[in-house]
Amino acid sequence: MKKSRIYKCIVVEDETLIRKNLIKKINSLNLPIEVAGEATNGGDAIQLVERLYPDLVLSDIKMPNFSGLELAKYIHSNHPNIYVAIISGYNEFSYAQEAIKYSVMDYILKPVKMDELKEFFHKFLIHMDANEQTLDSYKIQSSELDKEELCNLIEHFIQDNYKKDISMQELSDKFGFTPEYLSKIFKKRNGDTITKYLTKIRMNEAKRILIQSEDMEIQKVAELVGYKDSFYFSRVFKNHEGVYPSDFRKSAKGSSSTL
Repeated sequence: MKKSRIYKCIVVEDETLIRKNLIKKINSLNLPIEVAGEATNGGDAIQLVERLYPDLVLSDIKMPNFSGLELAKYIHSNHPNIYVAIISGYNEFSYAQEAIKYSVMDYILKPVKMDELKEFFHKFLIHMDANEQTLDSYKIQSSELDKEELCNLIEHFIQDNYKKDISMQELSDKFGFTPEYLSKIFKKRNGDTITKYLTKIRMNEAKRILIQSEDMEIQKVAELVGYKDSFYFSRVFKNHEGVYPSDFRKSAKGSSSTL
């Protein structure tokens, strides 16, 4: 009999009592949600994200050293399939606006009420169940974009379409600029080339799948992150991560068993 899917969640909150109380509330919901980790700031949360590859991160918005918005921005740029919900006592529209920029799933005000938390998680589970939808590619109608906006659109396009074949010529056709120009401004703004950014997104998603779906064949993992040839995928993964996908999975499984 196939086991039901359990979704992993990380809770990020610098106030211990609030964090523990929130975790207690989540556990009491009796939903297929597991609190896999907790952190007191965004920096520690990033380490958890890179180790656990959760499905969802619930984070306070204002924390010392590294805020919830900075965390949301990092996850949005590096792990587009990990969802973020912001929890905050600051009922200010500017925060909500900033959160929307990073595709934050929801914005929950403190003190968190049980019925609102339950409603959020039901919405999250419904969203996950319907996550097989195909996203339409972006169509740029005007070249009146500044470089920052253009780079943001390229990022969004890659995040939405990394499972498909993406060529520089396709990006040129979509955005109305030459491949050379797109490459130049993206590298200057992001530090990485478009190809390296696409590979990073694919490899991060591959690592998440390898950890969460232990029995999935490497061929299938490759297909889910945009590679038709599993041998080529394995080579790219090795170049990017230093180990082959199967070895990464074994290592991740071994480290989780020692927690």
